[in-house]
Amino acid sequence: MKLVGLNISGSIVACLLACASYANAAAPDYVDLTAQDVGVMERARPAYDAKGIPMGGFRLFPNLDTKSSYDDNVFKTSSPVSDWFFTISPTLRLQSQWGRHFLEVYGGSNVYQYATQTGQNLADWRVGTDGRVDISRAANVSMNTYYEHQHELWSAPNSTGFQAAPNQYFHAHAETVADYQPNRLGFGAGFAFDNYNWQTTPMIGGGKLFNEDRNQDAYHAYAKVYYDFSPGYSGYLKASYDERDYANLFDRTGSDRSSHGYRLDGGVNVKISHLVSGEVFVGYLQQNYAQHIGVPLKDISGFDYGLQLDWYLSPNLTMHVSGERTLEDVVLAGISSADNRRVAMGLDYEFRPNIILQLGGVYNNVAYAGSNRTDEVPGVNVGIKYLINRYASLNFAYDYGSRSSNLGAFNYHDNTASVGLSLHI
Repeated sequence: MKLVGLNISGSIVACLLACASYANAAAPDYVDLTAQDVGVMERARPAYDAKGIPMGGFRLFPNLDTKSSYDDNVFKTSSPVSDWFFTISPTLRLQSQWGRHFLEVYGGSNVYQYATQTGQNLADWRVGTDGRVDISRAANVSMNTYYEHQHELWSAPNSTGFQAAPNQYFHAHAETVADYQPNRLGFGAGFAFDNYNWQTTPMIGGGKLFNEDRNQDAYHAYAKVYYDFSPGYSGYLKASYDERDYANLFDRTGSDRSSHGYRLDGGVNVKISHLVSGEVFVGYLQQNYAQHIGVPLKDISGFDYGLQLDWYLSPNLTMHVSGERTLEDVVLAGISSADNRRVAMGLDYEFRPNIILQLGGVYNNVAYAGSNRTDEVPGVNVGIKYLINRYASLNFAYDYGSRSSNLGAFNYHDNTASVGLSLHI
């Protein structure tokens, strides 16, 4: 099932561009598309959407996703090992139905069961709440908290070929955001706290990989001022600060990985009739690493950017374009961070009201600060969603991913195909 990545990527990208050109030519007069305020995937479909179970001022939404998948490179290495695996994902969401304010309580899990690579069997889960208090028409405060158990993907920089199972961790998150806009001028501020508690990983042939040196508390705060120049156009300035405090003074490589940094960004939010909506920003970032008696780590600075645009090519076709620069903590000797520069594009096409085709492509360039290693990580995905009725849907998906590194030992190609059934009320 091994495929040639460049040929596939080129063909699908060409297909995306062709579809976009056709859709744009078929619907040049966008003024008439008054219903096109949301994308294909966000649009209400009364005949197929889950109704939920009324519970006073709330509504309960139960959901069960089951999926059978084939992965031709489970461990994401240059020596592929293939396997079938099954995923069972139950979720519950209890959402308020109030005229003002909002509250949601949710919980769910993903249970993975492999046919032969049973060491990969695990269960991830998350429980959390989302809320919003509408203080006035001009002011609101939003809150988000959750606690989860997750695993690190085999494609992550910190995964090693000597592990018998993925790295796993507990993660606690709490965030508060406040916005105030009495007129064209508005203000926003936010604060987030994250705690990561990494678990011990079994090694091939016995032994354990101790990950306590990855435990950390992370803090993030920002302040933002924005101004509505006209309906659909808003400009803003944003200043962000983050601090990452590791529990251990030194990690397994002899470095202190605690750091602090800031970002200064300017951007615009746009909504051009029913044509394009989203956000674009550019700026500057700086991340400084603690310098103790251990092995010093390289500071990172430079260009910051981000974008998320939705292009409504027609009532049945939506294009998404996104990109961002992120700094990912690692525990690799002499390397302070994996510097990710990612761009992505996707198409959602409503072939029929109950048949939706999704195509996507992503490219990530990763530089490892403190070394000469660089990775190119492209990916392609294709999905078909068949909505049977308001209680069930079928899902078909294919994903291709690869990594091409100037250090050849990290190269891999991976193909995953799946079919799933989703049940909901």
